Amino acid sequence: MGHFDDRVALITGAGSGIGRAAAVRLARDGADVCIVDIDQDGADETASMVREFGRDAIVARANTASKGQVQDAVARCADELGGVDIAFANAGIARGAPLLEMELKDWQDQLDVNLTGVFLTVQAAAQQMAKQGRGGRIVCTASLAAETTGPGIWSYSATKAGVRIMVRGWAQELGPHGITVNAIGPGVIDTPLAAGLAGGEGGPIRQALEIRTPVGRVGRPEDIAGLVAFLCGPDGEFMTGSYLIMDGGLRDARARQDEAGTPIAEERMAMAMQSMDRRRKLQPLIDER
Repeated sequence: MGHFDDRVALITGAGSGIGRAAAVRLARDGADVCIVDIDQDGADETASMVREFGRDAIVARANTASKGQVQDAVARCADELGGVDIAFANAGIARGAPLLEMELKDWQDQLDVNLTGVFLTVQAAAQQMAKQGRGGRIVCTASLAAETTGPGIWSYSATKAGVRIMVRGWAQELGPHGITVNAIGPGVIDTPLAAGLAGGEGGPIRQALEIRTPVGRVGRPEDIAGLVAFLCGPDGEFMTGSYLIMDGGLRDARARQDEAGTPIAEERMAMAMQSMDRRRKLQPLIDER
């Protein structure tokens, strides 16, 4: 018997990275999973991984910035899997730029996905949970950037700090319904979204990051999935309104030295080009709202 037998989890941004790892972890522990993502191919791959554990999985292609699409995804989850017991509002994007160069659309896209998308996901899932009357667990992805920021990432930090504070208010409102809601603050995790920060295995960015991080390695999506499982499991039932950082101690590590003209700068540029390729693929899907 697993912690999540007969439980149903809805996870946004589950087509890759942290969302995929959480889907696999919860399925391993007994949950059926509704995989919500704008990337159909990635979501289908995650669904196959969930089914390898003998669990049911459905894919709901949705842009979390669209109220109608989010509501449809939650309704499908309830109709086809029998309810919503766990919701992981994880979908997010990053559009970093200096203040003097930030495009309004990039600013707005981050607000729409990282703030409004989390709000819409939590609202729809909580409404379903309250209707069911059996309580529930909600986890929202904030970031280490919710409490530390810098040039070029301040806009992303602002959205993640918003998630952190919204969760505290939601916990007060949802507690009487038997629903807990918490935020998590991942550090640098080896995911497509953080490729420019995590670098490639064995590359100069990764080596420098491993030296700076007290535990000596980059974060893995599975690390965060374990934290999600804790918050949604029996040992997390008394925790709500909290913000939990998991970063390997990076937040207090020494500042990065100047990278100009170094192999780190060269790899960071290559990673930026890869991120742009991913952005070009997904941006038309983000604009569908």
